[in-house]
Amino acid sequence: MIIAATVSGCSSKQTQALGLRSSTVSSTPQQMSNQEICDVYVHGRNSVHTRFAVASEWNRRGLSRDYCEEKNTELFITKAVKALAGISDKKKAENTNAVKPVKPVAK
Repeated sequence: MIIAATVSGCSSKQTQALGLRSSTVSSTPQQMSNQEICDVYVHGRNSVHTRFAVASEWNRRGLSRDYCEEKNTELFITKAVKALAGISDKKKAENTNAVKPVKPVAK
């Protein structure tokens, strides 16, 4: 119980420093959370998949280094409160891969 309370006051960056997020990510890039993709692509966490596969998913989701740094320094307790309050943590990707309409040619 004490460990859970202590870790909830940490950020992902701090848990990495403690060695708690050092295991190899084994899920496919499509099944990884944004945090796992950031850990592998930006912070060098080990994965059983190639860096190219992770980079492809990184681009498909429209992630950025700024987003990863923001999420990496956010406290776990903040994430829990946002989840309970119903505040979405996911980036809006509504039009990320949308086809842009073609304008008619003026005659």
